[in-house]
Amino acid sequence: MTDICKEIFVVSSSQSDLHSRIKLSSVLERLQDAADRHLQELGITISEMLKNHYGWMLMTIEIDCEQIPVLEEEWTVSTWSRGYKGVVWLRDYRFEGTEGAMGYARSTWTLVDIHKRKILRPSALPYDIPTVTSQSSSGDMPDKVSISEAIELKTAYEFKAGYSTTDSNGHLNNARYADLCYDALTAEELEHLVWRRFRITYHREVRLNETFTLQRSDGDGSSIWFRGMNSEGFSIFEAQLVYEQQLIQ
Repeated sequence: MTDICKEIFVVSSSQSDLHSRIKLSSVLERLQDAADRHLQELGITISEMLKNHYGWMLMTIEIDCEQIPVLEEEWTVSTWSRGYKGVVWLRDYRFEGTEGAMGYARSTWTLVDIHKRKILRPSALPYDIPTVTSQSSSGDMPDKVSISEAIELKTAYEFKAGYSTTDSNGHLNNARYADLCYDALTAEELEHLVWRRFRITYHREVRLNETFTLQRSDGDGSSIWFRGMNSEGFSIFEAQLVYEQQLIQ
């Protein structure tokens, strides 16, 4: 049984941004791929999960990045499960690259019945997932993102979930939310902002053709906050992008 899974990736041009650094959404995709591969190595394939109406719902993920992977860099993602608390599963990640890329992530998930849209207890999963505690990145489970009422958010744009953003679970894919946040940035921010931490909590799923309003705060020199709000006034997600500013030569 594989306690820790390691996947090797190479940053491609389609995953890179205008500064030849990997897009934040592509980092989230690769973390997701590594988690899927780990479960596959344990005999838990996505197709088998779907056949039995099981699915994993990401609740919160927090990524810290000391150095961002760059174009053509080979980087390795390690991932492991830290077991569960109540109905919440804990999964950690660490990545490092040949050109110095370095970072780690912590995440929380729930097991759901994808037909009934109901959260299931861990005991409902008929598979064994080994628990690793010696490799924990830091601390306990990541805190949910909760934007203070003191932070002013302004509407950036309206979004509609289409074919290109919807995955096999029938909803807006987790990684796409990072693209939505980046699409709300200004040209100047895209030129000089370098992300160092990204935190996001998902409150409600977004299915094909559903819409919501993307809101963002002004940058304060270190953080920008984002929220998605549906037409009924319910929050879809809340996120924080922690960054530093660099002059691009």
